[in-house]
Amino acid sequence: MENIALRVNIEGKEEKVDTDWFAIMATLKKRGVDYDSLQRIHAELNAGLKVTTRRLTLAKFNQDINLAGIIRETKGYLSNAQWIR
Repeated sequence: MENIALRVNIEGKEEKVDTDWFAIMATLKKRGVDYDSLQRIHAELNAGLKVTTRRLTLAKFNQDINLAGIIRETKGYLSNAQWIR
């Protein structure tokens, strides 16, 4: 299993933490997760799924997503839409 960047939320808390698979795998082993289950969790995370287990919600943190050009400022739209009134 290769290391992957993860975003983790602890049940009952608002904040999310960025970590990696090896750190979470050690935590899950301490919480009694067997090797087959760890492989399944790793595969599900690699497939882009969110996984909740042992009071942790895990998601693959995709560092390759560039939001430039996807999220735009609205002021340009406002000036173009003023004539709609």
